Amino acid sequence: MESDLISLAFKKAVKLLDKAHDDMGLLPPEVSTFLFVHSAQGVIDNGGYLYFFESNWPNSPSYSKFVESYRAIGCEKQANELARVISTFPFENAHLEEYLRNKYMDDNYDENKCEIKGWGNDLCGDEEVWAKLEQYYISNKKKFAW
Repeated sequence: MESDLISLAFKKAVKLLDKAHDDMGLLPPEVSTFLFVHSAQGVIDNGGYLYFFESNWPNSPSYSKFVESYRAIGCEKQANELARVISTFPFENAHLEEYLRNKYMDDNYDENKCEIKGWGNDLCGDEEVWAKLEQYYISNKKKFAW
């Protein structure tokens, strides 16, 4: 669950992103890392991996950026879990293939479990991510100044 401190950090990060004209590459790496994890975890907590993969992310970043961002905040287990799920797509560059991703998910949807076969939803509701994201912000607070 998102804390007040994470909400404040998110507002600061969004202001920096606005100043960078929505170009994550122009942000300090600590801020883009924060935004990748915040966005991903928020979506996953809301609707599992299905929500995370069903639409293209703005500017279609490689899914490896999300994995690297989880690692950067100290969530190694979660980064490995996301990488495992990404690796199940039977085609290259899944982040660029919205139609193929959705077809794969439709073909492998388990109605009894309300999830994609073999995926589970281990990251959904993972409070450790929010705790580590908060610590990451505290350690990198100066990078969020505008």
